[in-house]
Amino acid sequence: MRLLVLDEQLANPRLVSALRDRGIEVQTVSDFGVTGHPDPDVVRRIATEHRGAWVLVTMDLTIIEDYPGFDWSRYALAWVRVHEDLRGESVEREKAEVVHRHAHAIREQADGDHHTYTATRHYKSRPSLSTMLRRPG
Repeated sequence: MRLLVLDEQLANPRLVSALRDRGIEVQTVSDFGVTGHPDPDVVRRIATEHRGAWVLVTMDLTIIEDYPGFDWSRYALAWVRVHEDLRGESVEREKAEVVHRHAHAIREQADGDHHTYTATRHYKSRPSLSTMLRRPG
């Protein structure tokens, strides 16, 4: 099973502790000393410092578009999407719920797998920006 590496948006200490209590190996981007660094630098550092299998769990839906020259196909990425109408503490609760609900599926991703997770679904693909940006007409 893979190490879950939680990106900055998901690095809530309560979530980390709860996952560890469930026996899930988890670290945060901060644990690797790359908080605030560009995403390719984050991925490179994790790959250098962690010898085992891992997956980056993020809410950064544009990570691939922001760094098109980087070889994302070498890494397992899990996107967490919360309902767009949520605000404040509701967002935090749903983020934790999504990660908890899908933690075992996330841990089973292979290198190059890019999956999206919501409160109710698991998509074996990365998030579609065109779908997310489409306004109801």
